[in-house]
Amino acid sequence: MDVYLINLDRSPERLQFFQQQADALGVEFKRLSAVDGRKLSKETLAAEISPEFEFQPVNAGETGLFMSHKAAWQLLRASGKPHAAVFEDDVQMSLSMRQVLDAIDGLQQDFDIIKLETTLRRVVCSRTACVLRSGDTLQPLLSWHGGTAGYVISAAGAGKLLQWKQRVADPVDQVMFNPMSRFSSRLKILQLNPAACIQKDILDAAHSTAFGTTIDRHVTGGKLFRHGPLIDMRRMLKKQFERQRRHWLALQKTNVQAVIPFEKPEQMRRAS
Repeated sequence: MDVYLINLDRSPERLQFFQQQADALGVEFKRLSAVDGRKLSKETLAAEISPEFEFQPVNAGETGLFMSHKAAWQLLRASGKPHAAVFEDDVQMSLSMRQVLDAIDGLQQDFDIIKLETTLRRVVCSRTACVLRSGDTLQPLLSWHGGTAGYVISAAGAGKLLQWKQRVADPVDQVMFNPMSRFSSRLKILQLNPAACIQKDILDAAHSTAFGTTIDRHVTGGKLFRHGPLIDMRRMLKKQFERQRRHWLALQKTNVQAVIPFEKPEQMRRAS
């Protein structure tokens, strides 16, 4: 399958980081020059952003990231291939990534998205599992699992997202992976277990200053509320509802709640 890397022109160190991993693992990829939200004009932002958000308004960086993922989906659709892998440039890949991608490439099961990453937070998946020839499993993902650092998307899944989401209204991971999203709820999403990648700042928070956010998602400007009292209250209520929903799903015998693990590459284990 084609492998796309989303990388900002102003982040050559991230490109080098991914390139070194890809060379070591035998993963060939195509670099996509990411849309830099900081450089988008007010007119472009006004044309791209919809005020009808479900979770929270997006900033310029988040808009650029969403547009970059959309570009990858459009490339997949234009290629005529059944699916493609999409990565962000701060992703740490496991030693099994090549085998995982090869196994998914030969998968006969229908899917819209396969989430390759973990955020090391508890999620709920169905116990129903498909075992890949790599030995890893795929399980239907039932609860919120944020992040878009690494996933495989089918041409059908890309078509659905491109059709439903003509303008940006929410962060891309909320649209894709929050089950309360009216878009995510229509997608067949599978979780790879164990995960084959993770964001570097999650894995190595103490030594990843070059790999912090480039989309200003966590910048609050010193304000008490991130988006304003009404929006933040609505976000809090939705988060609480999702926690209760996840708890209820975890009680069902057909499901399992767990942290999706990620095994550090051998060189990282030796270093630690």
